[in-house]
Amino acid sequence: MSSSNASQQRDRISTQQYQCDQCVLFFDNYQKLQNHKRIHRGDSATMTEIDQSILNDVDMYHDKNDTSNEDESVSNSEYTMESMKLDNTISYKCTCNFEDSEGEAHIYDSSRISTNTFTKAELISIHLSQLMLRYRIARAAYRDIVQFINIVIRDHDDIMMEPGAKISHGKTVDALLKSKSSVKGHEYDVCSSGCQLYGINDNQKSCVDCGKPQYKTDPNQSQTPATSMKIMSVGDMLSQMLADPATRELLCYRANQESVAGQLTDIFDGDNYKQLVQQGLFSNSDDIAIGLYTNGFVNQKKGKNSYTIIHCIIFNLDPSIR
Repeated sequence: MSSSNASQQRDRISTQQYQCDQCVLFFDNYQKLQNHKRIHRGDSATMTEIDQSILNDVDMYHDKNDTSNEDESVSNSEYTMESMKLDNTISYKCTCNFEDSEGEAHIYDSSRISTNTFTKAELISIHLSQLMLRYRIARAAYRDIVQFINIVIRDHDDIMMEPGAKISHGKTVDALLKSKSSVKGHEYDVCSSGCQLYGINDNQKSCVDCGKPQYKTDPNQSQTPATSMKIMSVGDMLSQMLADPATRELLCYRANQESVAGQLTDIFDGDNYKQLVQQGLFSNSDDIAIGLYTNGFVNQKKGKNSYTIIHCIIFNLDPSIR
């Protein structure tokens, strides 16, 4: 496009006028026209406010564009509300200063939200959404919680038939699960520095490594261990697996596994396992082979205490699910 054509196009744009199709006003850009039309779309303000707003727009237009007669005035009767097909009221109107590219009259409708706008389920959904934001709950967790709540709503009638039906807090849930489980934690005394675990029948009164006492030094607590910890028994958990028909069947992999000479496909093909079998071990099909692996670490870059993880692998399970 040549410079002369571009200049002519800019002149056309700068002189282009936009007229309201419901009144006599012209505007020098489309945005001002749209802002002005909001007055005609209103539904709950007084007619006086609308009339005054239109007159303001008229005054702005003539002050800016009408140079033929500066003393010419516009009467209110020329722009009466009866000549414009407007609703009687709009909800709320406010005028203030805006940029040149915006109109002065802005209409705000706040009548959409009332006491009965939302259903109870919608209000609960809004409240839940705010809780998720406040506590920065992950989006995936949010979806799971919403799904869980919908399940509760679906099963509401059945739940309310149960005596004392209510959702419990974490500690109550832990106590409930412990009361129904036959697997218990076994508590042992340990060195307060983490050096050792004291045996049930140990007679020592202090740690053989650091010398710290096993029990508290307060005379009133002479039999209270300085530090203790709970350990889940591997034997208890394996016994539960054998007692359950479903998991018991999974543990039959070792007894049913057949070795092929010259092929090493699993630990049961190795010499170590075969030597244990020759010694009379694993003679029962329900015997369970487990492997223990240890790994030590410190939980801080300059941590003084080291920690040890003990990994237990049940070899009786198929390799695909171990």
